[in-house]
Amino acid sequence: MADLPPEPTILGIKLAHLIAGAAGGLARSLTNPGGSIMRHITTAVVGTIVAGYGTPAAAAVTARYLGVPDIPVASMEGMVGFVLGLIGMSLCEALMRWARIWRDGPPPSLPPAPPRA
Repeated sequence: MADLPPEPTILGIKLAHLIAGAAGGLARSLTNPGGSIMRHITTAVVGTIVAGYGTPAAAAVTARYLGVPDIPVASMEGMVGFVLGLIGMSLCEALMRWARIWRDGPPPSLPPAPPRA
């Protein structure tokens, strides 16, 4: 059997993960109409970054969750990378909101409801 060439990487991240994330980020950006070209580029870049770093772990978790031993993790990486690219911007927006809330302290509690007669 012939030896397979090593998979191309950029800064230690598989190029296939980056491409899948960029495609997912671009698909998310194009499905939300309006916005500037910078918003589309930013969404694709964030999808690329999230997929690049998150695909190995997310593919392993997905394979274990599905419980299908016949599907190797490497076969799921493209699909998982695309999905992470799609949701990458939403994940980052949610994390930024959570960080702002955590930075500013807990929100004030609501006053107790008046007793019913």
